[in-house]
Amino acid sequence: MKHLLFSAAVVLLMTAGRVSGATTKWDGSAEIAFSGNSTLHSWDGAVNAEPFVATVVTGDDDRPKSLSATVKVKAAGMDTNNDKRDATMHKSMKVADYPLIEGKFQDISFTTIMPDGKTPSNLPFSLTLLGKKHDVVATVGNWKFGEDTATFDVSFSLSLKQCGINVPSAMLVVRVGDTVKVTASVKLVRAKGN
Repeated sequence: MKHLLFSAAVVLLMTAGRVSGATTKWDGSAEIAFSGNSTLHSWDGAVNAEPFVATVVTGDDDRPKSLSATVKVKAAGMDTNNDKRDATMHKSMKVADYPLIEGKFQDISFTTIMPDGKTPSNLPFSLTLLGKKHDVVATVGNWKFGEDTATFDVSFSLSLKQCGINVPSAMLVVRVGDTVKVTASVKLVRAKGN
């Protein structure tokens, strides 16, 4: 009888642990587009993030409480479809010394992300670029959530000057604008076994 009660208690605790205060892992991917202007024309490019894992902690009510993830991008993989421009961009970003750009989302509260409790509107994170950390708040759009999949876009702007990126002028006339717009299309898929 004691053995049966003990077994029932263990099963109950294990089940309760999964329902309340559970942690789930989500496999993530992101396609990133970036764009800017120069004296003569606009330009754009793209790069994919390395595969990553997002961790979501739920509360006793089974609603998400917090999100954590680290997203890494190989700076040398940034491509504007123009070899000369890419070489200048990679040199200006010192990709040999700082090969990774890192976005870190650490225990981000869902009340911050989803103030209305239904749709995310913003996503604060820290961005490490050229070895320096920058606080960024991205705007969230195109939010779609299913049982095992979430997709959404995030967008934000960066100042090259504030990030420490100095792009030389071409022919002393053509200058790159200071603002770079970044948009990432993110997909999260619940990891198997979660």
